[in-house]
Amino acid sequence: MESKKMLTKDQIDGAIAFHGHHCPGLTIGLRAAQWCLQNLGRAGDEDIVAVAETDMCADDAIQYLTGCTFGKGNFIFRDTGKAAFTFYRRSDNKRGRLVLNPDFAPDLQIRQEALSPDQKEELALLRQERTDRMMKADLNDLFIITVPDGEIPHRARIHKTVRCAICGEGVMEPRLQTVNGQKVCIDCAKKEK
Repeated sequence: MESKKMLTKDQIDGAIAFHGHHCPGLTIGLRAAQWCLQNLGRAGDEDIVAVAETDMCADDAIQYLTGCTFGKGNFIFRDTGKAAFTFYRRSDNKRGRLVLNPDFAPDLQIRQEALSPDQKEELALLRQERTDRMMKADLNDLFIITVPDGEIPHRARIHKTVRCAICGEGVMEPRLQTVNGQKVCIDCAKKEK
């Protein structure tokens, strides 16, 4: 077991309440956030940046515990489909990328409506065992941890809002597309093409 500080019961309970339930996916985020807190600290504003490479339960734990959020612009979703999380600290360029070790990732995503009550109970026990195993694992066993190359993602930007020429809804200016000479939102651009 690691000598570094573990998450507190209050931190874990708060993340569970934020997410709605405790599951293996949330546990992945709890542990990734633990690495961030131990090595970079918690984001007060935008100094810490988190990049998640999949839209999964883990993202909720990371947002809750690290203070990196979509609303502040320091939580970024980059869809690669990997259980991978990169953290950056702007002040000193310290960073780390954590990729879930495949040995901790047996597929427990089974459509439960097709299962009998006994099978559902067995699956729940397997998920709990997996969750417990991940909570107890050393971070260096649970994740493949590397130092990523590249630039730190830019700070959040505030852009002018412009009305879509078709639907009239306000759109962040850089997201507008030109269709038939008109500045339109992404949804209207899709309908017009």
